[in-house]
Amino acid sequence: MSFVQQNPKIPEGINTSTDNPLKEFFILLAGVLFVLGASVALLLLFANTLAPHIPFRYEQQLANKYGEWSKSKTESSLALQEAEAAVQDLGQQLAAQADLGSDISVHFHLLDQANTPNAFATLGGHIFVTTGLLKEVSSENALAMVLAHEIAHIKFRHPAQSLSGGLLVQLFLSIVTGGQNATALQNTTQQTGLLTMLGFSRQMESKADDAALTTLENHYGHLAGAEQFFSKVLAQHGQARWQALFTSHPDLRQRINHIQRRAQQQSGANSGDNTAQATKPLDPRLANFGA
Repeated sequence: MSFVQQNPKIPEGINTSTDNPLKEFFILLAGVLFVLGASVALLLLFANTLAPHIPFRYEQQLANKYGEWSKSKTESSLALQEAEAAVQDLGQQLAAQADLGSDISVHFHLLDQANTPNAFATLGGHIFVTTGLLKEVSSENALAMVLAHEIAHIKFRHPAQSLSGGLLVQLFLSIVTGGQNATALQNTTQQTGLLTMLGFSRQMESKADDAALTTLENHYGHLAGAEQFFSKVLAQHGQARWQALFTSHPDLRQRINHIQRRAQQQSGANSGDNTAQATKPLDPRLANFGA
């Protein structure tokens, strides 16, 4: 008897799929695009609501990567460096009284712009003060009010809220793509100047004023001198000049009146002008730039 060995017959289609691989790819791609599209739509729709809840470290990373303040300051004059250190010292003292979150930090920078009295807060806790503003303050208390106001913007995450939806979307895509969209993001921030020229609403400005006054009360125990900068600007330049420079800020006279009312409430009674005794002189390191 002989046996003939035969290979078993393999059923047809056992190692093949009835599904088209290209079809499966497009289904997967459609799902990914849907998730990305939905995420972008939510960012655009709820940008102001979501921004304050973005971990502050991400805001810092964005600011440190694309901000111009990371450049070396070795070319600054010694006087400017010392003045910046004085602003930094006062600012950090105020920040300690501002009830900032444990993950929030602030950094102060002095810009050599003698003809521009300005201060502004931007992403990552960076606060800029111009030498032109130092010329307009006559006491530490007056400067402290300005710094505390900008610290409050950082506290309430106003810079993040002020970012356009488009920039938030680019930031999101940069994270999703592992930084491959970073060039477009950098070009956007450089062209628009959003990292250093963010605009805040009047509601934000008023909220920052109230928080700043609380910080000054905690730091000095009074509000003497808090309105000095605004009073001087009003006297020398007028309301029109102020609104031209700071269109989003509250009316200057209303701002001064609000500070004075808070000062009276804090002291319990208006017993005369004791500003000269209560205010502190500017740090000597600011002598070359002060009023």
